[in-house]
Amino acid sequence: MKYKIINRLKSAYSAIRVANIHPTGVLATRALVLIMIVPILVVVGLFVIATAYGFISDDTNKLITVGINIIDHIFIPSVLTALVGFLALWIDRDGNGIPDKLEEPPKTPINTIINERSDYNAPR
Repeated sequence: MKYKIINRLKSAYSAIRVANIHPTGVLATRALVLIMIVPILVVVGLFVIATAYGFISDDTNKLITVGINIIDHIFIPSVLTALVGFLALWIDRDGNGIPDKLEEPPKTPINTIINERSDYNAPR
């Protein structure tokens, strides 16, 4: 059983290497997501258990309170950063009612070369 688990981990690691993705980044991302989801799952599970029993013990109340504080400390900075980033998209310096981000030309060049397959006016 132990060797099967080790071999599966090795095969997953080598599959990531074959896909030309650096495995450290993938594993770090998965670990970060797991760290962020575990407190949410614990608090939700405690709420479900407390609802099923019909009362909240002192220990459960403390765990729920600490879990909510952990969730707040994990997610509040990222949510505030996202809100500030979204608000920055609505800046209108010239006052014409259209956000400046929407007035910018696209950064990727528009393909002006039309090949014969995409030219609808070409004779067939």
